[in-house]
Amino acid sequence: MVRIMYETLRQFLFNDILTSGDYGISVLDIALIIPIIVADFFILRILKRFTKKKGRQKKGYLRTVTRVIKWAMHFLAFLGTILVLGVRITNVFDFIFAVLNFKLFTLVDTHISLFTIIIMVVVIYASTKLSKLVRNYFHHSVFQRFNIEEGLKFSLSRFIGYLIIAIGIIIALQGFGIRLSALTVFAGVLGVGIGFGMQNITANIVSGIVILFERPVKVGDIVKLNNMIGEVTKINLRASIIRTIYNEHLIVPNSEFINHIVENMSYGDLKLRICIKVGVAYGTDVDLARDTLLEAARATETVMNDPPPVVLFRQFGDSSLDFELFVWIDNPQIKFNVESDLHFMIVKLFDQHGIEIPFPQRDVYIKEIPG
Repeated sequence: MVRIMYETLRQFLFNDILTSGDYGISVLDIALIIPIIVADFFILRILKRFTKKKGRQKKGYLRTVTRVIKWAMHFLAFLGTILVLGVRITNVFDFIFAVLNFKLFTLVDTHISLFTIIIMVVVIYASTKLSKLVRNYFHHSVFQRFNIEEGLKFSLSRFIGYLIIAIGIIIALQGFGIRLSALTVFAGVLGVGIGFGMQNITANIVSGIVILFERPVKVGDIVKLNNMIGEVTKINLRASIIRTIYNEHLIVPNSEFINHIVENMSYGDLKLRICIKVGVAYGTDVDLARDTLLEAARATETVMNDPPPVVLFRQFGDSSLDFELFVWIDNPQIKFNVESDLHFMIVKLFDQHGIEIPFPQRDVYIKEIPG
């Protein structure tokens, strides 16, 4: 009786319930696969709850680590499924491996297969992710301890990131039998391509390298380029990002910084001198006008006292006596706000002192012609 039950159970567990050609899946296969999938699901749920409890400071790191663990769990689940079914579908995997190892082409003496390309892509992708992780760690942790200024931190972390990517590419090439000397053929073709169609891209990349190392412009600088004023927020190899005062983000090719004159308001010294031009009516006491302009500068809190404000009497205009008020500020980002505050203050004080700001006018004399 027991033997009959044993044979019945064995047949139930090992008989194929799903078949396709020469291959089949038994109840035992399904019974072993289901716990693997369920375990994968619950582990990922626990991981998701754990990451939600952490603060926002490490959100970027947790996102990267979570993705790595997520893909690792999927891979382990897939591997477990293969181990369960592997004995039953050995011939199928032999076919898959044959396809993956099929020689696609030969680069000098190196045979390139689909498997080689897939592994190279995976290694390069992993190196880019590792580059981002290490770059953020150095930028927000290591360099922060040494009180390195923001622009230099950005340049160093970018260099470290690109170095890791370059090492990953070299490892991917040499680790799978592709000698660097074999790439000379592609280098020649690439040189022709650069000569004809990639001049601008190459120029921008070279300019990006120059900017990162020479640092004529760095992250956080206030620049004026082609009548556009904004803050440099990011410097990439090909292009940089500038945020204007209207919170518009401009993507500027790096060659623009090298081939054109760029006004960097933050280079070396953050202090900036601004000029307010104003005209007063003819007949106005020029000493009173000068003193009132200086009073307006002193009454504006964002104007620096050292260097002191200066008023110059520039010219006798067509309709006014033209003055220029020069003041200094310690932050280029507030330039337009300070100019506005000074305009308000000048109008207010001119009204108090009875000083008139004239509008353009012309005197027309009509000459009578005798009869």
